[in-house]
Amino acid sequence: MSKAQRESQIGNVPLSPTRISECLERVAGHRLEGFLGGYGKFPGGLMMVGEAPGANEIEKGIPFCGQAGKVLDGYFDALNITRNDLYITSTVRSRPYKDKMIQGKHTAERSSRSNRTPTSYEVFAFAPILDTEIETVQPQIIITLGNIALQRLLGKGYQVSQVHGQARRSYIQQVDADHMDQGYHWSEQEYWIFPMYHPAAVLYNRSLTTIIAEDLVILRELIDLTLQS
Repeated sequence: MSKAQRESQIGNVPLSPTRISECLERVAGHRLEGFLGGYGKFPGGLMMVGEAPGANEIEKGIPFCGQAGKVLDGYFDALNITRNDLYITSTVRSRPYKDKMIQGKHTAERSSRSNRTPTSYEVFAFAPILDTEIETVQPQIIITLGNIALQRLLGKGYQVSQVHGQARRSYIQQVDADHMDQGYHWSEQEYWIFPMYHPAAVLYNRSLTTIIAEDLVILRELIDLTLQS
């Protein structure tokens, strides 16, 4: 690898169109729409993994650009970093949605579309893309936002409510993209995993604000010890 190739850049990790097509084919017929790549610094020591894009993210093509994104920007302010200091991505790359009919007082019945939690199969279907990003970014610390990202990397036995703010050195779940029938296996490399509440959680539970602030102090210490040593 040349010096130029080793130098970090800002943008989307290049993804194989074939790999993207394979992932989308696996979820054909599911209630998913659009496709969103990750964005940020790569290679780089810091990576953040969320759940899935919402309507704003799909429309604008930018991770975390809605209400939760404003909360996330507060995370960055507390850490004294910007979006260009890390790579931001998600476990599922299309927006999971659900439709329901709403009857207005003075209007005809209409369909309303909202976000939903992705299924474990949908997370698995997009796993090769996240694996490629991790391999390319080469992070030392991976911040997981919410249960979906946490369980994608560490397994179903983890709950963010129980392990938030607790850094752990661990192998992570990966897949063999050419043999998806074999399911997840554990990586050969260990990473620092730092679980945090998803910023959207604060929008529904303001009592988490203090907890998250405390977790960010711990994360800042981990960044100082790991990336600046």
